[in-house]
Amino acid sequence: MGVRAIVFCVAVAGLAFVALSLAGLVSTWGFDWVTIESEEPEPESTPEPTPTPTEAPPPAPVVAELEIDPRYPPDTQWRVFDVPSALNVRAGPSTAHEVLGTASLDSTVTLTGQVVESPTSGIWVQVHANTVSGWVFAAYLTPAG
Repeated sequence: MGVRAIVFCVAVAGLAFVALSLAGLVSTWGFDWVTIESEEPEPESTPEPTPTPTEAPPPAPVVAELEIDPRYPPDTQWRVFDVPSALNVRAGPSTAHEVLGTASLDSTVTLTGQVVESPTSGIWVQVHANTVSGWVFAAYLTPAG
């Protein structure tokens, strides 16, 4: 009977110790819980690569080469208007292309009949202006006459 009483007392004392420690009283009596840390190092996380911004190339114009375009017939004279001083004549049908020369305000250019319509920038026509041939934005041209 004596062993059972000791086991019972130890069990009751253990429950009392747990109850008192949960209530915060054990640490006020000088007892405290001990934290044991693992000796195994935590695996290092692999950082996510930072995306590198890239400059998107200009959208390619939708080339709609027309045999006969009633709006811009070949070999017709057009006057440059609605520009501050000159219209850029470019190597291709967009502002991303190199400027080859200019056509001054109120000068005339001759259309070649080549027309490109871009969904982002509008209609470009190929012209001969002064001593240079290239592409101009059609909104700055009006029929000469």
